[in-house]
Amino acid sequence: MKKISRLFIINSYIPKMLLAAFIGLVTGCVAVIFRWSLETTTRFVRDTFSGYALFLAPAIGGLLVGILLFVITKTPEAAGQGTDRSIYAFHHRGRALRKRVAPVKLLASTITLGSGGSAGFEGPVSQIGSGIASTICRFFKMTRAVRRQFGLAGMAAGLGSIFKAPLAGALTSVEILYREDFESSAFWTSIIASVVGFSVYSSVFGTAPTFSVPEFSFVNVPTLFCCALLGLLCVPASYLYAKIYYKVEDFFSSWQIPNWAKPAVGGILCGLVALLFPQAMGGTWDYVENMTRLVDSEHSPSVFFLLGLVVAKILATSFTVGSGGAGGVFGPSLFLGGVLGAAFAVSVETLASGLLQKPGAMALVGMGAFFAGATKAPLAGVVMVCEMTGSYQLLPGIMLAAVVHVAFSRKWGIYRSQVLNKFTSPAHRLEMDPDLLRTISVESVMQASRVLCLNAKKTIHEAEHDINTFNVLFPDSAVTHTYPVYDGDEYLGILDWSLVLRNIVSIEGSADVLLVSDCITHSPLLPISADLHSAMKFMLKHSMNEVYVKNSKGEIVGTISAATILSAYDRVVRE
Repeated sequence: MKKISRLFIINSYIPKMLLAAFIGLVTGCVAVIFRWSLETTTRFVRDTFSGYALFLAPAIGGLLVGILLFVITKTPEAAGQGTDRSIYAFHHRGRALRKRVAPVKLLASTITLGSGGSAGFEGPVSQIGSGIASTICRFFKMTRAVRRQFGLAGMAAGLGSIFKAPLAGALTSVEILYREDFESSAFWTSIIASVVGFSVYSSVFGTAPTFSVPEFSFVNVPTLFCCALLGLLCVPASYLYAKIYYKVEDFFSSWQIPNWAKPAVGGILCGLVALLFPQAMGGTWDYVENMTRLVDSEHSPSVFFLLGLVVAKILATSFTVGSGGAGGVFGPSLFLGGVLGAAFAVSVETLASGLLQKPGAMALVGMGAFFAGATKAPLAGVVMVCEMTGSYQLLPGIMLAAVVHVAFSRKWGIYRSQVLNKFTSPAHRLEMDPDLLRTISVESVMQASRVLCLNAKKTIHEAEHDINTFNVLFPDSAVTHTYPVYDGDEYLGILDWSLVLRNIVSIEGSADVLLVSDCITHSPLLPISADLHSAMKFMLKHSMNEVYVKNSKGEIVGTISAATILSAYDRVVRE
C-alpha cells in the first residue's frame, strides 16, 4: 500500500513535468470546447436576434448567467473577472478551487460572450485552467506551494491556448500576480503546460496567429519617439479604465437587489452603450484588426469617434463584468490599446502627414503598451502582442511604449488582488530574508507598555483582583491574558489567564486555594538586544507567538509578537 501511495507524491522534477503536461493537455482540450461552444452560441444569437433586438441579447444572457451562478449552481466565485479571482486564490487560498468552478465558468462565459457582453476570453480560460489544475491536484500529495505552481500552470495553459501565444501565456501567469515582481519558481511548469495546451489547441484551429495584420518593418527614430508618446497617452486611459470599472463593480456589489438579477441589469446597460457604438459588443478584436490596416487620415475614422469608442468599451466592459457577468478585463485592454493607438496614428497623420511610415502599426503598439500598464505585466504584454500578430519587427517600439506606460501608472491597475511583491503576499509570508531580519533590532519594533507582574505567593483570586484593577487603570495595555510571575526579584514564568479560567477556576473554590506559583508555565524572556531573526527563532523554539522583552537589568520593558515582526519586515522591504 505504501508503494502505491508513493506514486501520488509530487516532489521532484520528472513527476512535476509530467503533471504540468497533463494539465496542459486537459486545459487545451477544454479551450477547444470553449471556442466551439462560443462560436455556436454567437451564431445562434446572431441568427435569432436581428436589428435593434440584437442589443437586448446581453440582458438576456446576463439573466441566464445570474440564474446559473447564484440560483442553480450556487457558484458566486465564477462571476466577474476570472483572472483576478485566480490571483486572489493564489495569494490567499493555496490555489484551491471547488470542482464545479471550471465547468460553471465555461458555461457562464460562453453565455456572456456569445450574447454580446463586452468581456475578454482570458478571464474564463485562466480560471478554468486553474480550476482544472486544482481538481487534478486533489489526487496527489503535495505541499500548498506546489499546488500554487500547478494552478499557475493551468492558467498559462488556458492563456497560451486561446491566444495561440505559449510564451506569453507562461509569462502572464507568473508576472500578473505582482505589480513589481514575478513568480519565478512556477515559470518552467507554466512553460510546459502552456506549450502542451497550445499544441492541442493549434492542432484543431491551426497555427496561424490570432490577428492577421500587414507586415511591418523595423521602426525608425521618429517612430520610436511616437511610440514613447503613445505610451504616455495610455496613462490617463488606463486610469479611467481601472477607476470606472471598480466604481461600477462596487456599485453592483453594494446594490441591494438579488445577485442573480445584477448581470441582467449590466447587460441592459451594455446594450444601451452598444446602440451608439456596436463595435463595443462582444469579446472579438475584428475592429482592431482593421485598424492595423490604416493608411492615411483621409480613409480612417475620426479621432473623436475612436476616442468615443474607447470610452464606450470601458463602460460596456464595466457594466458586463462589474455586474457579475463571466468574463475577463485584460482582453478588452487589448481592444482599448489598439483603438487608442489608431486614434493617435490618425492625429499624427493629420498634423504631420508621412511621419509614420505605416500608421496601422500604432494600433499594435497601443495594444502592447495598454495591456502592459493596465495589468502591470510589461514582459507579458510585449510578448503577447508579438505572438498574437506574428509581428516581431515592432518589438522595440512596443517595449518602449510599454515601459513608459508602466512607469507612469504604478499606482493603479485592473486587478485588485495583485500585491506589490512576494514579501507582501500571504503565500510567501514565511519566505523571509534572514540577513534583512538581522538588520532590525527588537528594541526598534517592540511594543513598549506597562506590564503587570504577579506575585507568585498570591492566590488566583487575589491575582484576579490585581488584573481587573490593572485593566481599569491601563486599558490600552499591549497584553491582556498572559502575565509574568515573580517571587521577589526572581522571575519564575508566565501565568496564562485564559488557561487558568478554562482549566482551573472551573473547580469550585479552587481560586481561593491555588497559588499563582501553582499555575505558571516556564517561558523565557527575550533580550532587548536581539535582532528579529533571533526573535523569530526564539519564538519557534518555545512555540510562542508573543513574548516579553527584558532589558540589560532583567526588567520587563514590553512585548513583541510574530505579527509585529512580519509588519516590520514588510515595512523595511517596501522602503
